[in-house]
Amino acid sequence: MKRLIPILILMFPVSLWAQNTITDDLIIDQIERMVDETDDEVDYTQLIETYWDICEHKINVNNPEELSQLIELHLVNVFIVENILLYRKNFGDIVSLEELKFVEGIDEMTFNIMQPLICFEKPKENEKLRFKNVWKQGKHQAQFQTERCFNKKAGYLDVSDSILYENPNKKYLGSPDKLYLRYNFSFRDKVEAGFALEKDAGEYLFTPKINDSIKKMIGNKAYKTIDFASFHFVIHDWKFVKTLALGDYQLAFGQGVTLSTGAAFSASGGSLMRKSKAIRASKSANETGYLRGTATTLSYKHWALTMFYSHKKVDANLSATDTLDEENHVTALQQTGLHRTYGELIDRHAITQQLIGGNISYRGSRFQVGYTIHRTDLSSALIPDPRLYNTFYFKGKTLVNQGVDFYYVLKKWAFYGEAAMSDNLAPAIVFGTTVQPAGYIDITVFYRYYDKKYHNFYSNAFSSGSNPRNEKGLYLSTSITFAPKWKLIATADFPQSDWIKTTAYAPSRTQEYNLQINHEINSKSSFFIELRYKDKEKNGSSDNTYMRELIHERKMSLRFHITYPVGYNITLKNRVEYSINNSGNETGYRSYLIYQDILYNPENQPFSFAFRYALFDSPVGAVYAYENDVLNSFSIGSFYHKGMRIYLLGKVKLRWGLSINAKIGSTIYSDVTEIGSGLEMIKGNVKTDGKLQLIWKL
Repeated sequence: MKRLIPILILMFPVSLWAQNTITDDLIIDQIERMVDETDDEVDYTQLIETYWDICEHKINVNNPEELSQLIELHLVNVFIVENILLYRKNFGDIVSLEELKFVEGIDEMTFNIMQPLICFEKPKENEKLRFKNVWKQGKHQAQFQTERCFNKKAGYLDVSDSILYENPNKKYLGSPDKLYLRYNFSFRDKVEAGFALEKDAGEYLFTPKINDSIKKMIGNKAYKTIDFASFHFVIHDWKFVKTLALGDYQLAFGQGVTLSTGAAFSASGGSLMRKSKAIRASKSANETGYLRGTATTLSYKHWALTMFYSHKKVDANLSATDTLDEENHVTALQQTGLHRTYGELIDRHAITQQLIGGNISYRGSRFQVGYTIHRTDLSSALIPDPRLYNTFYFKGKTLVNQGVDFYYVLKKWAFYGEAAMSDNLAPAIVFGTTVQPAGYIDITVFYRYYDKKYHNFYSNAFSSGSNPRNEKGLYLSTSITFAPKWKLIATADFPQSDWIKTTAYAPSRTQEYNLQINHEINSKSSFFIELRYKDKEKNGSSDNTYMRELIHERKMSLRFHITYPVGYNITLKNRVEYSINNSGNETGYRSYLIYQDILYNPENQPFSFAFRYALFDSPVGAVYAYENDVLNSFSIGSFYHKGMRIYLLGKVKLRWGLSINAKIGSTIYSDVTEIGSGLEMIKGNVKTDGKLQLIWKL
């Protein structure tokens, strides 16, 4: 700790969040809840980048295509967007913030949420894309980032050649540094291009740090340069082509049941309706959830036709067969994107995955209907391990998915849904409706049914897990503005599974309730109080698969979060969270998290910083808290055991468009002598990590 203090002082000038404090808190709350609700590890970097892009480039209120992004963020309901469109139809383009207040349904709280994200520009109709002006008038941004844990983990300790030969997974192949290089080019809202290179911690760069015998075992699986490389090039509104993408891209149609890649924001109250762009550039270094190839959308009047093709290598566990007459098959597809050990490297790019398909849609002024079909081909058959929970899992090389989606919005009523099926005729259906009986209240009812035999490699529809399969449930929510600057949000979700899962060896049910009160003190100050209760059926402690009984895991948590300025340039954020966790007949375990954030962002100064001091105690499970981070990075603290967490983050702008961002943090535990397990184990009770980022804009 004494060594850390001088380092913190030296790192004093370092990057903040977007500095839209109230809007930031709403986005952060969504992501924290999504992390807490799923048992799977999901990379939400894409969501952070989407929000950052909007903060930087703003949403043009006078452009209907851009305006729908507010619905994707779940910051305003669909009726606000429809009222803005109706206002423009009756009175013309909106030219100022003050005029926006005349739109029906926009109260002061909604206005303050929207304000930092929007701009007012007159739509440029029939603007021609002239490539001779693109490079000259475009914007460039280059980013280099390095990060590492300063403690030596077990995977980086020296291991003798004899031990490594017997157990090649005993050591990481590379250094503990994570390296990231990215370049982006943009020309207005017409052209996007760029690339990203990444090496994760433990992965090697150019040459693996292993002996010759292990190199021979790896053979042609060893890569020559860097582990992951990505490239994208996207053109919008070029003649009759609405969008053309080459390289890495993402797709989203309807409500995400038939086809939607990457992650999507999940509402905390309000409508679950989606109206996302069909084709988006994939700019991050997320090694899963993207497509690689080409896609294009052609539009004519109210019709749009999207065609896409993807061909890429994916990670998988290959299982060798016992006879020469049989082909190798895949037991599981890997989603971590990590290639640090011999075993992970052998799984790297093990098979080829090909996707081809299309979508056709018709959009009216208040409705849209679309049809999507796509086919996925694997170069090796997927045959999962013969475990009971894999009984209905996909088996084979080829999978065809198709579905119909729609939405219809009246003045005070919205309907939306999607019906899909895989080629085994197993259905997946979602249907939702949101009604606004009065301007201060809206009610949402959403039902989903995902058959246990439904298969889809690219779906991110609303569900309690990361994969919409073997689940049905009813979701209810209401949002009530019961007084000026006061809002009550209440949700209830009742998912259940008719077949077993890895966490529940019997049909299981879950009940989840959430009650949140938000109050906006003024344009820069707000707080919320959130009460959550979750009752989940899961496996008990018995190891007998066929006799295992389900137990109820009940968790109740209370969270208080406040954001407020003190002085002209300093903003404080305080959080107190307390939870009780009961599993079966065990005594309830109590957990807490307390933190203090200090954000310093002086106007007309080239520097800013953020500091956090947190205390936590979580004997069972984890408590989660979003951490401010450098640009385009995602960080959620998962706190186990008892201890404290501190970090300092900052930004300094230099000349010629150059800026430096850095973060250093330390977690000190008071009740353990080892942190982590396996190759990630650290001897001692202190874990220190840091990041350094250089950004150049032109």
